[in-house]
Formats: sequence, structure tokens, C-alpha cells
Amino acid sequence: MLGRFISCGVLAISLGALWRVTLAPSRVGISSAFAGIFFLLLGFIVGGLAWYVRDARVRRADPARVSDERIVFSFVVFAAMPFAVLVVVGLVWLLAFVIGAR
Repeated sequence: MLGRFISCGVLAISLGALWRVTLAPSRVGISSAFAGIFFLLLGFIVGGLAWYVRDARVRRADPARVSDERIVFSFVVFAAMPFAVLVVVGLVWLLAFVIGAR
């Protein structure tokens, strides 16, 4: 599990750094801050889904190698929770945007 966490974290930081170096404006505002958070969480979501697909393929080939708990835990921790955080951050961002934060 530590390897999964590290690989998803490295992917998230890489996507965040890629956004900052290439797409980010010089002055980060409310819209671009959400974009940065999106890219960071997207790394965890993509990494989590990749690990889930890997576990599902291994389980299909040999069910004894991967338990149900491991598949569910990996999906929830590395894909569903980052997505839920992204939804909450998106709602907060939308609220701030509607209120008029600059």
C-alpha cells in the first residue's frame, strides 16, 4: 500500500508541477487555483484507477492473488476519496466564484 500511495503522490505532484510550469498564469487567482488543485487531485484519481485496473486484471487471472478487500480499499482510498475531495473543492470554488471572491 505504501508503494501505491507513493506512486499516486508522485503522479499528483508531477501533474501539479506540470500545470504550474506550463499552464499556470503568473498571478494565481480563484480560477487558476482551482485548476491547480484539479491537476493535483487528478494525479491521485488517475493513479488510483490504474492500480484498480491492475488489481482487477490480476484477480481475473488468479482470484487468490488479490482479495476483495484490497480491490475495494484501493479504489476507495486512491480513486473515490480524491474524487470526493475534488467535488467538495469544486463546490467551495463555485460558491466563492458566485460570491465574488477575487
